[in-house]
Amino acid sequence: MPKIPHEGASLSPVASTSVAITKSRRSVLLEAMCWTLGFLFAQGLVLAVLLLVILLATFGMRCPSQSELLAWVLESDLDQSFLLVGVPVMGAVFVIFPVIRWREGSEFRQRIGWRIPTHEEVVYSLAMIVPAALIGDMVYDVASAGMVTQSNSLGHLYGTFQGVSYPVLIVALALAPAVLEELVFRGMLGRRLVGRFGTFWGVLMASSLFAAVHGAPAHAIATLPIGILLHVLYLQTGTIWIPVMVHFGNNLLALSMVHFHLGNESRVSPMFLAVLCVYLLLMLLLLNQRTRSIGTAQTRCASS
Repeated sequence: MPKIPHEGASLSPVASTSVAITKSRRSVLLEAMCWTLGFLFAQGLVLAVLLLVILLATFGMRCPSQSELLAWVLESDLDQSFLLVGVPVMGAVFVIFPVIRWREGSEFRQRIGWRIPTHEEVVYSLAMIVPAALIGDMVYDVASAGMVTQSNSLGHLYGTFQGVSYPVLIVALALAPAVLEELVFRGMLGRRLVGRFGTFWGVLMASSLFAAVHGAPAHAIATLPIGILLHVLYLQTGTIWIPVMVHFGNNLLALSMVHFHLGNESRVSPMFLAVLCVYLLLMLLLLNQRTRSIGTAQTRCASS
């Protein structure tokens, strides 16, 4: 009859290692959830400060009544204002980056991957932007087809920013989200999840959290493939700037299509989707081969 360890009895080395791994995974998963909530909280904090400043500038130190607030919101079109989306995203960069710097310590550049990409990495990565965007668009069409109340969230979002200059929209809706989201979901929580759960589950969990913060269900589902691609690029190249660049290109393409009214209704073609997936896989294989050859050449130069 097997003996049951009593309270205070020491565990075997194998059991102790298993318990330590389980605790480590739980702590990493908890930290990943905290980073995801912190990503949303930072934007909410910037939005709250912005609204407070606007209210103080409008009403001064007096407390407005509910009817005055409602009239002010309707007259200023605040519910459709660029300030409610663009400014919080840009402001959150300055809130989260110091936290990342503090969490990673003095070697945060090496840990996150701050090096400048090579020309080969840039060329191969740029070649994936349009196919990845087309795949995301097709996935969005399929996901939204079964949702009766689902509307084009991106079109509605960008449509509320009429009158805002195109360069400002690029910074607020393409560049700032790319930098902020890659630092959080690839550089911070994604790197830790992959280190504790392995490449497959780590990438899947990080990409799922990345997709979850993108609002509407259809939009979140369509964001999952691009999230996986961005993480694979991050793991292959070892630099955060490659996923930032591809993310920025994807955002810029979507923004430009809506801003210049270039979008059109297209039917989902399974064959075309398969071709795009094969193309992306081929580009990833080529990028991986070039990255390995560059790394080998650098090693030889260092040893010579």
